[in-house]
Amino acid sequence: MNSRPLLAVVLLLFLLPLATPAQEEDKLYLAATETEALKAKEGQRVVVHGETQDSGKSASGTNFVNFKGAEFFLVAFKSDLGRFPEGEPADLYDGKRLAVEGTVSVYQGKPQIKLTDPAQITVLAPDAVFPPPEVKKKPEPTPSDAAKPAPADPGKPTVEEPKRKPPVDPSEYFKK
Repeated sequence: MNSRPLLAVVLLLFLLPLATPAQEEDKLYLAATETEALKAKEGQRVVVHGETQDSGKSASGTNFVNFKGAEFFLVAFKSDLGRFPEGEPADLYDGKRLAVEGTVSVYQGKPQIKLTDPAQITVLAPDAVFPPPEVKKKPEPTPSDAAKPAPADPGKPTVEEPKRKPPVDPSEYFKK
């Protein structure tokens, strides 16, 4: 019996949880009241947090979950409501403190996240600290930083990069 496929599956299942914490650190957390920052993240996956109020439903069955003091809202279309067995989002999440993960889109100048699954939403306790405390990471250099030379150390001699030669003109070597 060949045990390689079984070994590969076991190894994958063992390593998969190790990859999860790095993904958690990379999440971007924004408050629902940060309208301009949310608009700037259009098309990107973020976690938005805040308190909801005045949620409702349209005549067509679309659910809207509005955030207190914000232009940001959640939208759940009638076609996705079957995935919410506990009830409709407008009823379930109105007046709650939420964290919602999803892709930001802008509709009529207002940022929104489309709800398609209850797993996108975390109901936060009133005293919960959110967003989670940030893990200190070394800042990545920006393109403008990469173009700047590093400050010279007075104790070390500076080494200049060799100058590049101009490209060769092929007409010098190939006669017509």
